[in-house]
Amino acid sequence: ECKLTNNLNVLNPQTINNPSIYSLLNNKYYKASEDGITMNFEIFSDLSKINFNIYELSRILGILLDNALEAAKETEEKLINITFRSDNKKQIFIIENSCADNNISTTKIFEKGYSTKEKNSGIGLWKVHKILSKNTDIDLFTTVKDNRFKQELSVFYS
Repeated sequence: ECKLTNNLNVLNPQTINNPSIYSLLNNKYYKASEDGITMNFEIFSDLSKINFNIYELSRILGILLDNALEAAKETEEKLINITFRSDNKKQIFIIENSCADNNISTTKIFEKGYSTKEKNSGIGLWKVHKILSKNTDIDLFTTVKDNRFKQELSVFYS
């Protein structure tokens, strides 16, 4: 209950001061709670200063979070860590989840139709790749290590 209360303190409009991202995180947090997944937040960024199309950013974050929820649900640990921070060059959005498989290809997952799950279309990360490829001020770095799948999205300031 303490952890739930602490996360609810982070999940407020003053901390997450972008309505689209606030709504997205709230929605995914409650979905995670229903599935028994622990979702931790560290927000160290002013989200009102995002220098990127908010629809496209929300789309990317939504896909990454949906994938994290699906993967974490299949593990014993059931964990997602979300960190938002910034420096003088960029805002960084990190989504890290527990995963059952360390042998995930961090290049193949972005191909159209490729999926590590049985009943999925393999379209989500392909759409993320399409958005990334048409923008020069955003980048995604993906790693898998020690049963942790990590997506680090950087949005550069102009």
